[in-house]
Amino acid sequence: MGIVYVLRNSLFRTAAFRMAVLQALLFAALIAALLGIVWWSVGVYAERQLRAEVKTEMASLLQAASDGTVDMQINQRAAVMPLGPDYYMLADAAGRRIAGNLSYHPSTPGWHTVPLNGAQGEDGGDADQMHLYAVRLADGRWLVAGSDNRSVVELGEVLSERFIDVGIVAILLVLLIGGLTSWFYLRRVDALGELAERVLEGEQTLVIAGSGRGDEFDRLAARLNHMLERMRVLMEGMRQVSNDIAHDLRTPLTHIRQRLEANLEKNASEAVLRESIEQTLVDMDGLLATFRALLRIASVESRQRHGGFEEFDLSATFDSIVETYLPVAEDRGQQLEACIQPGQRLRGDRALLTQMLANLIENALHHTPPGSRIDLALQATPHALTARISDTGPGIPADARERVLRRFVRLDSSRSTPGCGLGLALVAAVANLHGIRLKLDDARPGLLIELGFPKLS
Repeated sequence: MGIVYVLRNSLFRTAAFRMAVLQALLFAALIAALLGIVWWSVGVYAERQLRAEVKTEMASLLQAASDGTVDMQINQRAAVMPLGPDYYMLADAAGRRIAGNLSYHPSTPGWHTVPLNGAQGEDGGDADQMHLYAVRLADGRWLVAGSDNRSVVELGEVLSERFIDVGIVAILLVLLIGGLTSWFYLRRVDALGELAERVLEGEQTLVIAGSGRGDEFDRLAARLNHMLERMRVLMEGMRQVSNDIAHDLRTPLTHIRQRLEANLEKNASEAVLRESIEQTLVDMDGLLATFRALLRIASVESRQRHGGFEEFDLSATFDSIVETYLPVAEDRGQQLEACIQPGQRLRGDRALLTQMLANLIENALHHTPPGSRIDLALQATPHALTARISDTGPGIPADARERVLRRFVRLDSSRSTPGCGLGLALVAAVANLHGIRLKLDDARPGLLIELGFPKLS
């Protein structure tokens, strides 16, 4: 009962088994159509053969008629097969039978297809008609030879029986193969489902093993493994972000609390309280800016900004960024040089890309000393559109270049410098949204950031 229940509630409900049933129905329809075509073709061929035999028999009778022995020949043949399947008749000019086993009055010479007359005998088998060939002799008499179609009908019945037998066996084989295929697919799917359940229960180091045959299940396993790895990285990232948020927010909140508590205990003057409140507002603004940056990154990573994509002039955006930050660089005693190829266009979110470029320029300005040089370039080739931002500052160690693209990661472990470590994380999120290849490299000296933009098709 358990096996029957499993088969009824699992195997027979699979898409593979339903496909097998559909294939069986289509195969049955094909068998029926093929039977009809073959039966008709064989029937036509058999009738042609039958008429050819009748014509051969008529030629022999005409030879006998010229020899004057046709009546004797007809009586001999009719005596051998009085009930068919061959029929003969010699009749006078008025159509009255002189010899033979056929009663028929032909009106014209040539072929006649007539219903089988039971008066000629009861052993007609499954025959239902006769093919007769009539010739009018020179003396006015009628000579008729023919045969019934029992051989044609019997051949059709044999073909029908064989086709039905083969069709039943084939349909059963299709259903059997469908059942086995469904069982195989169900077993593989259940194995994947079991692994998914284990992932839901908290296991994160699972690897789905493929069969090595390179089939669709192996391709699915590869995609699931990629998804599991991505989930593991995201979960690890979430834990790291949680820890970093707790660390970065705890410090300013602790300072705020200590400041307020100290002012309460000391009965501070109005001027001191005002200064404390102003500093608290500054700290709170920093916290709100951190949360706004987190929400912006989350919005970008969730792909909610695809609706804002449009084609725009990327070169003009670069020019605008340079125009904005050139005075800032001069005030800081730094050089900002640009080499921008005009007329380069891109499809994307202009506001996000502007923010991405601004973050990269600000990162270079804030992390390089006075006298440093910052170069911004946008160049196009027939196959690529590339932007490069380089500086002559201290750069980023090779082992930290991938890590600094994560949230709250700062090379200043003491966090004594301004910032919350979200600028490059936003850059990475915007680049991923637009399909931009982001690469951090060594400018010797300094940092080189390369952006590979997708070209418009």
